[in-house]
Amino acid sequence: MNVYVNLKPNNYDGETDLVTVEVPTSYTDELLKYVRPIAEQKNIDELKVLKDIIKSAVLEIERRSYERKSRKNKKR
Repeated sequence: MNVYVNLKPNNYDGETDLVTVEVPTSYTDELLKYVRPIAEQKNIDELKVLKDIIKSAVLEIERRSYERKSRKNKKR
């Protein structure tokens, strides 16, 4: 399953990139377990909910710092 997600903020007028996220079939059913109840509760399209979940995940990954910490013991 391919999902096209625009990560451009609403108030940004510069150049943007469209991100294509390929969701493996093994994860599609797992994701839809979360998407369908939310879409029914909020009365919105399932695809919009799916894109919002993916967009939130991408932004959260960008926010986190994954710098490798030094694992060497300090000299005594």
